[in-house]
Amino acid sequence: MKKIFLALLALALTFSFTSCGGGWTPESKKQAAESCTSMMEIVYPDDAKTICDCYVNKLAEKYPKADQTAEQSNTIMDECSADAKKKADEAFDKKMNEMIESIDTSGTEVVEEPAH
Repeated sequence: MKKIFLALLALALTFSFTSCGGGWTPESKKQAAESCTSMMEIVYPDDAKTICDCYVNKLAEKYPKADQTAEQSNTIMDECSADAKKKADEAFDKKMNEMIESIDTSGTEVVEEPAH
């Protein structure tokens, strides 16, 4: 789900800024970062600003004419969100392990079948 959301975000930003035609301006970078951050807070609330600053800066550096494709935008978003994704995956795994460990199995009896 997060991968789909990130791809849609990158696609939306790609289309909104490739239509500018004049390349990146300080104002367009600011607008892109703000839009990205407000949407990214849904997925990675603690890292949204860092991810989006990285994303917009890399886009502007690599594609100064704002002529990037959706695929190119997605690649940059993947790069910029990799650490946050790893952190979120680790937190999810930790939470799942805690939940599994907290399951009370004290009332169950394990019956072993005799060896044949």
